[in-house]
Amino acid sequence: MKYKKIIYALAGLILWVGMNSCKKDLNRLLNNPNAPTPETADVDLYLNAVQGNFVQFWSNASDNGGSLTRQLFWNGPYYRNNFSPNSFDGEWISAYTGVIKNAQAMIPLAQSQKKYFQSGIARALLAFTLGTLVDDFGDVPYSEANLGLEANLNPKVDPGATAYATAQTLLDSAILDFQKPGAAAGPANDLYYDGDKDKWITMAKTLKLKFYMQVRLVDNSAIAKIQELVTENDLIDDPSEDFAFRFGTNLASPDSRHPHYGIDYPASGGVGEYIGDYFMWMVAAQKYGGNVNLPTNGPAATSGDPRLRYYLYRQATNYSWVDPSICPCYTTSQYGTAQYPSWYPSVPDQTPYCVVGKGYFGRDFGDNSGAPPDGNYRTAWGIYPAGGQFDASQGETVELIMGGKGAGISPMWLSSFTAFLLSEAALVLNITDQGSARENLQKGVTASIDKVLSFPAAVGVTVPDDKIPSAAQVTNYINLVLSNYDTATTDDSRLNVIMTEYYLAAWGNGVETYNNYRLTGKPNNMQPARAVADPGLFMRSFFYPNVFINRNSNAPAQKDPGNTADKVFWDNNPDNFIH
Repeated sequence: MKYKKIIYALAGLILWVGMNSCKKDLNRLLNNPNAPTPETADVDLYLNAVQGNFVQFWSNASDNGGSLTRQLFWNGPYYRNNFSPNSFDGEWISAYTGVIKNAQAMIPLAQSQKKYFQSGIARALLAFTLGTLVDDFGDVPYSEANLGLEANLNPKVDPGATAYATAQTLLDSAILDFQKPGAAAGPANDLYYDGDKDKWITMAKTLKLKFYMQVRLVDNSAIAKIQELVTENDLIDDPSEDFAFRFGTNLASPDSRHPHYGIDYPASGGVGEYIGDYFMWMVAAQKYGGNVNLPTNGPAATSGDPRLRYYLYRQATNYSWVDPSICPCYTTSQYGTAQYPSWYPSVPDQTPYCVVGKGYFGRDFGDNSGAPPDGNYRTAWGIYPAGGQFDASQGETVELIMGGKGAGISPMWLSSFTAFLLSEAALVLNITDQGSARENLQKGVTASIDKVLSFPAAVGVTVPDDKIPSAAQVTNYINLVLSNYDTATTDDSRLNVIMTEYYLAAWGNGVETYNNYRLTGKPNNMQPARAVADPGLFMRSFFYPNVFINRNSNAPAQKDPGNTADKVFWDNNPDNFIH
């Protein structure tokens, strides 16, 4: 009996030890890799999420702004009904559940692991996101949004000016992070600057300048801060510092191509969207009295915008394909009987109507007529910035794999943009530390042309020698811009020259064109809405998205659809300032 008790005791001890040993192993295995704890979360995986969602957010914002500034097609016919609140759900979701949520979860974790480079990137992208949300919607949630375990599921909005100040604070913190000693090694998955912290610091300072310039009409204290940044001159002023996301050529799993390449070069053939006729006309013809038929490329060419064939790809080089079922407005265009609506400006003196010339074919601003079967004739995005086809007058229908195969870029901030910003600051604020308004205008145009003309080689595309713009054409274009500036008689008309060139250089960036148009009213010859004489007041900010209004009990009342002139805080221009 004694021995049985000893055996039972030993057996119990062995069982207890075994069970506890298994328990330890099981506890270890209970850590869910799909729901990491702060101790096990991977900072670099968070960084991937922040960077990827920022691209998606920015692309949505760019397309929304680009449609209102005539880069892309806007259906209309009235500002109050073209967009609905759910039009902006994608932009809002990618901002709040993508960028902001992941950045705010990552930053304290990165700080605890001394991965300051990663937290600096997160803060910079967070600032860009927050500032752009204000630019698009006005007052938005931030201080009460996405606060981890203390999250408020119904965050109130912060006033736009407060959120803008927060964005500037985030940029200051990002700069400090990039400069901290004792930091862990930089991330291998930096998708913008390949681990170069100096370029990130330059980017953050340039963003600060951008935001201060946008509030200059309502905040006099911004001028001194603009002066300080310009004097310091640590700004994006070289193409190697450009802040741009680079897309790939993978077709699926994942599709890594530029989003507009995917739309314009589908497997089924036929371009899937319209480019704005106004933008194409501005590039192709506006500076030449509306005449698109001038020679624009090749060794003999001395006129035309050198970027034209890089920006836009024509599936047809003339209009021999036109019939009323495909292009019903053609007969009343400047190539037909020219019987425009009585209220519509004459062509080509001011703006285009229906078609641009030489086969360029998009859609007029506010044309709400049905879409005919014209996909095989629409002009597509070209080699720059979407990685599409270079226009060598092939006149061929688009295919799934053409040109740069989608290896384009999102031009979020380029060195040319900085030059135009410095030109604006010199003209309207008399801040000339980095040159006069004219000198920076010349720098901006030159930088843009250089960027675009060098782009095909960067994505492995060879441009035929006879289609490369001649040196004379480049020089003559720049001289024409400078001549337009020199002959302008007022600062307002000089500003129009600057902002027009900024607009043309910003192809693929509707974020800046939308901001610039509301801030300056330039370019001042924007195409009017075609379908109606009075489309209502220009949309000065977007409706709040449905996902915000319907799911947040503290959301403000939806903006009045009848008051599309509801402005963001930095826009103090009159309601009828732009159309």
